Amino acid sequence: MFKIAALSLMVALPAQAGLLEDVKRCGWYANPTPGNHWLTDRDATWALSTQGGPQVPGWLDLPTEAFAFDVASNWVETNGSYGYGCACVTGHFGLADEGEVYRVSKMDALPLARCEADPSLPEAEG
Repeated sequence: MFKIAALSLMVALPAQAGLLEDVKRCGWYANPTPGNHWLTDRDATWALSTQGGPQVPGWLDLPTEAFAFDVASNWVETNGSYGYGCACVTGHFGLADEGEVYRVSKMDALPLARCEADPSLPEAEG
């Protein structure tokens, strides 16, 4: 009985090990209203911050340059200065089915054209 349980644990560990490594996810970054931020890539929508709710660890520590979206090339305003752009977020992500984000360490703005040309991404919502 103990051997079966130990073997099951050993088989499960490699699948979970990837959850603890830094991963770069790129896609549509949305900031539609104050405090609400998420990233939608080919796998899921990942909540980074919700107004009045939780923020992913590391989110508030990102440098202001991480949010340097230029309206001319990489930001679409949909609600005053709020809107969406294209970005990559680096961090520890959980399962796509649950959209879990455990920690973020970096975010880089990208040209809108990059996300517009990516066939694996859904259409931008705006």
